[in-house]
Order: sequence, then C-alpha cells, then structure tokens
Amino acid sequence: MGNVNKNIEEAARATAYVMERHEEIKNNPLRQKYHFEVPAGWCNDPNGFSILGGKYHLFYQHMPYVSEPGDYKMYWGHAVSENLVDWEDLPVALAPVDECDGGGCWSGCALELDQKVYLMYTGLDARNGMQQGQCMAVSDDGIHFTKTEDSPILADTLCEADKKDFRDPYIWRQNGEWNMILGSTKDHFAQALLYRSNDLKNWRFINTMAESLGELGSVCECPNFFEIGGKHILFISPHGLNLRKSVYLTGTFDYPAGKFFWDTYGEIDWGMDYYAPQVIKDGNGRCIMIGWMNSWNWMPWCDGTYYTSKMGWCGGMALPRELRLDELGRLHFEPVQELKNYRTEPAEMVSETAGEEGISIETADNSHCEMIIDFNLKGTTAEIIQLEVKSNEKEKVLVNLNLKLGEIEFDRSHTFDHLKSKRRCSFRSVSETACRIHVFIDSASVELFTDDYMTCMTNTVYVPENADRIKIRGIGGMVKILKVQSWAIKKN
Repeated sequence: MGNVNKNIEEAARATAYVMERHEEIKNNPLRQKYHFEVPAGWCNDPNGFSILGGKYHLFYQHMPYVSEPGDYKMYWGHAVSENLVDWEDLPVALAPVDECDGGGCWSGCALELDQKVYLMYTGLDARNGMQQGQCMAVSDDGIHFTKTEDSPILADTLCEADKKDFRDPYIWRQNGEWNMILGSTKDHFAQALLYRSNDLKNWRFINTMAESLGELGSVCECPNFFEIGGKHILFISPHGLNLRKSVYLTGTFDYPAGKFFWDTYGEIDWGMDYYAPQVIKDGNGRCIMIGWMNSWNWMPWCDGTYYTSKMGWCGGMALPRELRLDELGRLHFEPVQELKNYRTEPAEMVSETAGEEGISIETADNSHCEMIIDFNLKGTTAEIIQLEVKSNEKEKVLVNLNLKLGEIEFDRSHTFDHLKSKRRCSFRSVSETACRIHVFIDSASVELFTDDYMTCMTNTVYVPENADRIKIRGIGGMVKILKVQSWAIKKN
C-alpha cells in the first residue's frame, strides 16, 4: 500500500504544479495552436500510444518541475483525444518514487486487458547503478496507476546483451502469447531482443530479433513492431548513426524462431526534430504514428539548450500520420484525415510564375496554416525552387528544392536557432514532370511532406511573432506554379 500511495500522491502533486504553471504560460505566442504540446515542464518520447476505452491515449516522458531534461528522472504525462487533434490533459500517470524506478520511469507501452489498463515501462533502479529493468503499473480507471509489487518483472536480459542499455518495452499479442521487444546493445552494436510470456509477468528470452552490424547504430531505442499488408515493419531510434534518428525496416517475421528478416531500410523523417515514434492500429484499420518533435543533445544540430525552456515548457509531438506501404516495401507518411476538419477560410492561386523576386502567398493566418503547392517541373527553368516561410525578411525559414542536385534543404539558420542549422535529404520528385509539397505551419514548427509522402521533414522553428510572410521564388530561372491551395487551421 505504501508504494500505491507514493505514486498516486506524487502524481497528484506533480499534476497540480504543472497545471498551475500552464495557466501562466498558455497564452505565450510560441505555444502551438494545433499540435500536442506539454502543458508545462519538459516532454520527450511518446509512451503508451494506444486506444483505451475507445479513445486515443498518449502518455509521454515528462519532467513536471523543470523544462529541460536535466537528470532524466522522468515521469509519465498523459493526455486523451477522440480525434488525434484535440487533446485533453489528464493527471500524471507515473512518478519515479519507488525502489524499482527511483532514477526515472522511462519509455514503454500501454495495453488494455480484462477492463484494466497496464503500463509496461523501463525503471531505472537508483539502488543498483541505474540498472534498467522492466516494470509494470495497473489501473482500473485508466488514470490513476498502481505499480505492481513484483516490479521489476524483468531485470535481466537473459542473454549476452548489455544490461545497462535494456529498455523501452513494446508488447503485442500473437499466437496466444504476449510478445515483447526491448532495445539493447552488445559490443556497441544495436540489438532488438524478443521475449514471450503467458501472463505478462514471467518472461523468457526467445531470440535477438534484429541486430546491427553497423547499419543500425550502437544502441536500439524505442522499438515498435507491426504489420501492414502482409509485411512486417520494425521501427527503431538508433544511437550512433550520426544524422539518422528514426529508421524503419520492412520484411518478414518467422514467429517460431523469433527472427525478423528485413529487406527495405528507410528514414522515417529527415527533419531535425523527429524521434521515438510509436504506432497503433485504430478501429478503422489505420496504422497511425506519432513522434516527439524535438532533439537530443547527441544529435549534431542540438547542444542541449532549448529555446522555450526559459519560458517554462519544452516539447511536444509532431502531427499524427497514417502509414501506408507501397509495392516496393517503402513507407508513406500522410497527416491524418482528421486535420481537414480544422481547415478554415480556403484560398487558391493558380497558374503563376515566380522568379528571383518571388511571389507572396497569403492565407487567413500565415502563422497557423496548411498549404498544398503543385509545381510544373517540366516548365520550370530555375535551378532551385525556394519556399520562404515564417519570415519578416531578417528572420525566416528557407526550404530549397534543388532541382539541379535532386535535394531538399531545410534552412533555419536565419531564425533564433543559435546553431544555425540546416538539414538535407534526397528529393525523389526531381525526375518527374510535376511535384507537390504539403506544408503545415504552427507557432513554433514547420512540417514538410513531398515525394507522395515518402519524404518528411519536421523542424521546430522560433521566430518573432511578426515573422509570418510566405513567398515562393525561383533561383537561377523561373518557377511554374500550377496551384497553391491554403487554409488557416483553427481549433475551437
């Protein structure tokens, strides 16, 4: 009973503190308007993304009392939604107050069984050199959670993998058994480990489900495993791959052996701020993904300082995306259809030509909008199609579609980003006669989709409130614009 009271009491105290701070910061112009964002404090990885009681639930790594990661002594925040856009903040679910997790309640998953909600997460045992073990909490109402007395229920890898990097459980039911993937490493090569259980508490090691020979990095974080159209897909967020942050593998899974054989390898998002995505299948059979929109200090474009931390919060989620798989085994990531319900004041511009001076795009709200832009590449003579957004001329974001090199460059070096960061990726559409880019702009972010939603770039952006101009220009020639469709995005 002591453990029960400690978690519930500290969760209540943390919730009260966060919501009090939220009242002080909620009207800050840098607060997002249609993305999920932590009410106050720090937020990183999505956890326990699930459908519980017919609603979408999002748990997340949370530090209520500070707005930067600090000592990583994580809590679990919690929010609920009926449509993936409007999120209601719920009380903090987990607090690092017990022996098994005194160093932090790290990432994991949620599931519903026998009218109860179970959270499986990695606890850092402060008694044992921050040893990582898998812990469990349970709830009758899906809001207030009791940690099980036998946590950690899995404190050893049961194999030769590293016991100090042993985290982020993902669980699914198959063939009458519970299956769990955990991320780990062996000899500085990433591993995804597979375990099975009949009761969620007694686990046996099955196999190293997937492992790196260098191509998957040094440590596997936040694994997710699911199926689309007969193909199995593994998500991991690897350490040690320099510019690669979250990758997917598609292939086949041999259940008896517990081995995943992959043949397609891709990046989930090429922007600077996308990490640790989680996937669910909803009641309509859709595979929906959500990921953290921010960066860790081990990424080349981040030094561990965060612009809004000094204002009382930092961290949120990118737009939820629906996944589809093409015949070549490649994933496409399209913003969920529910976002269309928030479009207001549509505008359209057709058959325009832009040169070096550029043409302006006006939406009903250039700071909180959606744009779909179609270009005629066959009729374009420019070497670079440049989209300038969040601009007051001094501060601005530039998206350069380099037709000569077949690349996209996202450039936020003219913003409050003190590291002057840029990010590049391939631009598949350069070989086509036309291309489409789909852009979402919010108070502090820009998300770009192109190449039929195979290529995504998600980036946080901090500029003054008056930096809201949008322009399209051609560099080294003229750009043929077929159509620009735009909408302001407004929530009730």
